[in-house]
Amino acid sequence: TLVFVTNGASDFWKAAEAGIKKAQKEMPNYTLELKYPEQASAAVQERLMDDLVASGVSGIMVSAVDPKTETDALDRIASKTLLLTTDSDAQQSKRVAYIGSSNILAGNQVGEELKKALPKGGKCMAYVGLPGAANAKERIQGIKDVIKGTKIQIVDVRGDNMDQTAAKRNAEDTLTANPDVNCMIGVYSYNVPEIYQALKE
Repeated sequence: TLVFVTNGASDFWKAAEAGIKKAQKEMPNYTLELKYPEQASAAVQERLMDDLVASGVSGIMVSAVDPKTETDALDRIASKTLLLTTDSDAQQSKRVAYIGSSNILAGNQVGEELKKALPKGGKCMAYVGLPGAANAKERIQGIKDVIKGTKIQIVDVRGDNMDQTAAKRNAEDTLTANPDVNCMIGVYSYNVPEIYQALKE
């Protein structure tokens, strides 16, 4: 049994779910599962993985919620079963490998788009699901690397713990409290639709 553990509930993971279903047909000797933690927190994610290890799974692939606080727990898991990371890495852990895109390069691409959209500069607010996750930090870093030396600045990064209601509220709060912000960056998949909804309303 191999289990894919997400960092929380989001439509982003529907593609992974489809991939697992397809792989299951191709690999009948394995039982492949995708598990969502009840909430997007390191403690809940750790408890879920501990339960999976106790049930005897052969391997876990995880999108780490907060590698800084989770490293010891991930090392414990890695000492008992095959551990891989995806989407959001935990480089300091004893995971076997990270499988996924470079989040720094993804951020670089966003930075290039910002330079085209804001040639005279601007003030940007960025929105992420999990501010402590490597994917959020690396994407933001990738953006900052490219806009360095321009008149574009990221004034703040707002997290929502993968709560889409909170994501929309963050965008609404920016519109009310930060009238000088003329650019909103959605870093997680659902952030852009929530920003759009806030702007539309």
